Amino acid sequence: MSDTQWPTLPLPSDADQAGPERGSTPYTLLVEETTGSGESMRWLGSRATGKTWMDRTEARREAELFARTFAPRHPMSEQSRAVYRISPDHYLTVVEGATKTFSFRTTVAEPLR
Repeated sequence: MSDTQWPTLPLPSDADQAGPERGSTPYTLLVEETTGSGESMRWLGSRATGKTWMDRTEARREAELFARTFAPRHPMSEQSRAVYRISPDHYLTVVEGATKTFSFRTTVAEPLR
């Protein structure tokens, strides 16, 4: 599916309007993962890497690779993994452990200044 077929709103960097020039804003990857257990389980978000990309397409490729290879905190004993592309900039990875299932999201993000 091409990016133009996704039902999403245009992002500021995608617009052909006044503002930052296309390719002038670095993209980064964020990871949000489930942490804790029982009643204290919650989502925790952070930068996935210190690296940035000037090209969104490259950042999207890295996001998919990260979704397939990242070793989350939980589960400790990964049995299997399923990766789902939610949109061109978002992936959901479900990791089955020996006793529990955890998930994490990988997102291509444009930092706002």
